[in-house]
Amino acid sequence: VHQGGNFDIDYEVEGPNNRQLFKGDAERQGDFVFTATQVGEYAFCFKNGLASFADKLVEFDITVEDEARPEDIAKRTKRDEVMTSVVGIASDLQQITKFMKYFRLRENRNFATVSSTESRVWWFSILESLCVVLVAVIQVYAIRALFTAKRSRL
Repeated sequence: VHQGGNFDIDYEVEGPNNRQLFKGDAERQGDFVFTATQVGEYAFCFKNGLASFADKLVEFDITVEDEARPEDIAKRTKRDEVMTSVVGIASDLQQITKFMKYFRLRENRNFATVSSTESRVWWFSILESLCVVLVAVIQVYAIRALFTAKRSRL
């Protein structure tokens, strides 16, 4: 969850036969890996039931990886070193992209926290300033009252 509410959301992942694969309540983030054993449509459902008053921005990424089958392994063993390097670099780039998304998510969350804190500090400082001015005014009237009272006795 990038923004909104307490940065939590409920989710479900269902397979083609409506079988529930994953379920989470009030999750902030997560990584899930599963092997699709059946051909068909998989459903990703996000629910904002607890905090329906706040809109949320959710980002998710689906990565499909090629799992080697035994008959394909024999063909792939003849790869040359260049192809192996290219596959390694591509894998590293995917990992870097994943880290960048994670850090962007953290940045958005932290920005929301900083904005909220800034607003609270601003309002508290305004309240504190008003209290200081009010105490100063009360002190001025109290001191005037003391001196005024002494003059009238003389």
